[in-house]
Amino acid sequence: MKKTVILAGVAFALAVGPALADKVEKAEGGSVTVGGKEYKMSGSRTKVTIKGAASTRDAVKAGMDCTVTGAAGGEASAVDCK
Repeated sequence: MKKTVILAGVAFALAVGPALADKVEKAEGGSVTVGGKEYKMSGSRTKVTIKGAASTRDAVKAGMDCTVTGAAGGEASAVDCK
């Protein structure tokens, strides 16, 4: 998916990775593995929600059902866990 941002009259296309929903296999050290793909989680840039409430990356645990938005191997823009 691409999003277009217009800044001072100049258009930029930002690539946003697809969302992947699956169980968390591993979550430690600022990264999470979901569906066999690893994503980095920033403490400030990655939006983390658990059961609809804002949370932190430290609260994401193995076994949780989560949807991760971002490119695999890169930084997740959002992690939404049920």
